Amino acid sequence: MTHRCWLLTAVTAMAALLSPLPCPGQGAVDQIYMSKGAPSRGRIPETGISRDQVTLEASGGTRQFAVNEIVRITFAEEPSELNNARTAVLQKNYNLAAQELRKLDVQKIQREVIRHEAEYLRALSQARLAMTEGGDKNAAVTAMLNFVKAAPQSFHFYDAAETLGDLSISLAKFADAAKYYTPIAAAPWPEYQLKANSAVGRALVGDKQYEQALTKFDTVIGSDAAAPEAARQKLLATTGKAICLAETGKAEEGVALLQDIINKNDPQDAPLFARTYNALGRCYLKLNKPKDALLAFLHTEVLFAGEAEAHAEALYHLGKLWGDINKSDRAVAARTTLRERYPGSIWATLE
Repeated sequence: MTHRCWLLTAVTAMAALLSPLPCPGQGAVDQIYMSKGAPSRGRIPETGISRDQVTLEASGGTRQFAVNEIVRITFAEEPSELNNARTAVLQKNYNLAAQELRKLDVQKIQREVIRHEAEYLRALSQARLAMTEGGDKNAAVTAMLNFVKAAPQSFHFYDAAETLGDLSISLAKFADAAKYYTPIAAAPWPEYQLKANSAVGRALVGDKQYEQALTKFDTVIGSDAAAPEAARQKLLATTGKAICLAETGKAEEGVALLQDIINKNDPQDAPLFARTYNALGRCYLKLNKPKDALLAFLHTEVLFAGEAEAHAEALYHLGKLWGDINKSDRAVAARTTLRERYPGSIWATLE
């Protein structure tokens, strides 16, 4: 296949994934979209949803779909605003999602699963905006907890738990973060279990409990899970391990681990590389190499600014490092960008 054909195929697939669905009435069926292939159509019974799988009843029989393979679900009779909001969330456009959801009167929605979908998307958008652009993070925690209480077996449960953990870290409530991340380890898929341990490790790093965090990261790295996403979770855990090594007097070892990630992996993985370069910057700071640290954080600012939390962290350090080498204009620019773009980030509160 030529590069042009490959690109056309990829763009077409992405458009199919993110484009709005027909309005209600044009196809009164539930649809489950997986990472590959056409959507499966049928009816999801009210008892057909759990944290781990979703049941679909169709003319060809009943099928179960593992939650970790589901990209999105659309429901018969759902309002068009809900579908628009879901599409916006997939595109990480949380302002647009919130705008669409404000048009809905959830109490008028008859089907419970559709009400739960609207409540989840609303809580998620509120949380993501609070952690970046600013807002009431405690209210966002309450909204997500209310969703989990109303729908404890939702197929969004693990994502809701992760969001609650992220909110808690943003609030510097690290023990709460670990508490919220921990239930993700109960998922039946190894990559989720690894993600949970790694996330708890990050919470421990935030609380400066580096030895305990290192144990969590080593548990992830030493796992025998070999699926691609599990392998990626091991790399993400390695970035956390490098920070722990730096904070416990072994920064050179941390640098070696991070350089290995950079040399052997695809920089198109922005979340991984943003974390890697930030961790590298922290290692160099511990080694008293401020210029090397500055270059590491600059990688995140220039190449991976789309990763909001990592970008905020890089800007925080750059605001200090530029000042240390008498580049006051650039230091001011970094601090200003941090305050204006990410007022909800924990890094903006540390200035």
